[in-house]
Amino acid sequence: MTTTTPQPSEARRAVVFLVFVMAAFALLDVAIYLNVQRTGGPLGPAAGLVLSLAVNACLPALPRFPRAVAVVTAAATAVAAVGDTLVAGMFTPVNPVMPVTAPLCTPVIMWGLAHTLPRREVLAYVAVLAVAATRPWTPSWETMYAGITTVVLPAVLGLYVRARRELVGSLRGRAESAERERHLLAEQAKAAERQRLAGEMHDIVTHHVTEIVLAAGALKVSTTDRAAQAAAEHIRRTGSRALTELRDLIGILRRGHEHEPGEPPHVILAPADVSALVEAAVSAGNPTTLHVTGEPRAVTPAVARGAYRVLQEALTNAMKHAPGARVDVELTYDHGAMTVTVTNAPAPRSGDTVLAASGSGTGLDGLRRRVSLLGGSFEASPAPCGGFRVSAALPASVPTGEAPQHNERRETG
Repeated sequence: MTTTTPQPSEARRAVVFLVFVMAAFALLDVAIYLNVQRTGGPLGPAAGLVLSLAVNACLPALPRFPRAVAVVTAAATAVAAVGDTLVAGMFTPVNPVMPVTAPLCTPVIMWGLAHTLPRREVLAYVAVLAVAATRPWTPSWETMYAGITTVVLPAVLGLYVRARRELVGSLRGRAESAERERHLLAEQAKAAERQRLAGEMHDIVTHHVTEIVLAAGALKVSTTDRAAQAAAEHIRRTGSRALTELRDLIGILRRGHEHEPGEPPHVILAPADVSALVEAAVSAGNPTTLHVTGEPRAVTPAVARGAYRVLQEALTNAMKHAPGARVDVELTYDHGAMTVTVTNAPAPRSGDTVLAASGSGTGLDGLRRRVSLLGGSFEASPAPCGGFRVSAALPASVPTGEAPQHNERRETG
């Protein structure tokens, strides 16, 4: 077992406290010497006082040098015991007012040793001091009682408090370890569930959407009706976009690659896509302005499509719930990260209640989950102007385990 070393701040506080304790015991020893008892041996009347003051002076060194203080205390007590045995009254008066033969500060020293030294060392010092303090070669109930209460009792109480503190610390450590293990198991369960969902999406959803895209492409080639060809092309493009986003989502769920092999790891959110969303909002009757701050930076495809989806959903909500209201779209680029903010003013006229109620009511929740999966933050709340504000802060890349090896750029389609 190793010696317990206090922290620097605790050690400083302990030294300051022990300085006051040293001064208090020194004043007590001097007061007893002046008013109560003095020694009568050949070393003079102050021999016991000098010995006690020497031990008192060691008190501030107790936290840093406990063994040295223990040796000095044991030596002083042993010298007093042997001296009084050889010459009565050399260090302790023949008829003392107080039956304590060890220095008065001994209980404080024993308490400190019990909290700093290994238990076996503490017991060794206790044995030496107890023999010297109780003086079994000249048995006396008063001396025996004083020696036990001065040496043994403080050490036993200190060891008990120390053991209890260590037990509480051990139990707290076990509780924290169990909590960490429970958190790890929960994370493993989440990872397993993500893997299961990714497998389900890949095996079922992606398969059926691929069939739709292929069927739309075949319809476009086989028909001569221009309207049918346009509808088939629209279905094919929409399905292709859905497949791309599904691949991104499956990659995030699996915590694997951020992009498919052959796909550039970093792209720029296509200005044409953003302009198309803004123009669609203007065509629907919502005056919409676009503000771009900072230099557009390349981000991973999942982040670019996440930003696009936030813009699309926020503008759609503005058109449904605040028809005719002014809408401000802000794209902010800062050190690779991007922030998308859509703020609409209060509706100047009442909207179409049927259109407003046509949604599922889970669009914003879906955006929040999507942005959270991408490692960003999402806010949707009433704006100070009385309208509504949607904001999403997205990182430059999805926080997955594999870093991209190249830094090519292209625009999302």
